[in-house]
Amino acid sequence: MKKTLITTVTHGDEQFSLPVVAKLSREFANFEWRKNNPKAFKVGQRFYQKDLNRSGPGNSQSPIYEERLAYRLIKKYSQYPTVIDIHGSTADCGVFALLSEPSTQNIELAKKLDVTNVVLWPSLRPTDAPLTQFIPNSLEIECGPKDSPATARKLERVLRAFLMGKKLATPQKFYIVTGLLKGAVSKPMKDFTETTYKGRVFTPLLVDQYPGIKCYIMQKISYTLAI
Repeated sequence: MKKTLITTVTHGDEQFSLPVVAKLSREFANFEWRKNNPKAFKVGQRFYQKDLNRSGPGNSQSPIYEERLAYRLIKKYSQYPTVIDIHGSTADCGVFALLSEPSTQNIELAKKLDVTNVVLWPSLRPTDAPLTQFIPNSLEIECGPKDSPATARKLERVLRAFLMGKKLATPQKFYIVTGLLKGAVSKPMKDFTETTYKGRVFTPLLVDQYPGIKCYIMQKISYTLAI
């Protein structure tokens, strides 16, 4: 078992990272990688029966494929010292770290990634939750727009620096998700760019990613990690 596990295609329509991780696997021997959801990957859909990243902690006896799969993956992946789960977005969000379980251990892991933005997004749900909520020393890397060659290049740079143990070149900013903005909102917004709407000041995340949701609402945590 290697020290680091990198996982891909938790959602079957997020295949952009496969060439990146495959390339790095030919250059580095210090990590393993897995395709999390082979059935969804095969049909090229987000999920097969249910969103795998809303299936934790899973259920070994469930009739739903992703719930059985989540149970197996969490049990297996919890044996690894470090787990990085790669996701893709249609939003223009860049490459950032996302922590569904913002423990001290996971925050320290995020500090080893050469990304500007780190998002704390505790799900606060005991079920139907992200995989990384139940895997110690794990986080997600969210990338968008997922089909942009520039996004793939940025992801490769981030993973390469991590695998080489390079010192961070980018000061980090930390945010926490506090809510969402629903409905038809005509005001233009941009991920990680502070805005004001109806008197409220916040930083948007995943703008226009999901139907009926303009964006998720974040507040910036009061310190910036200096390198």
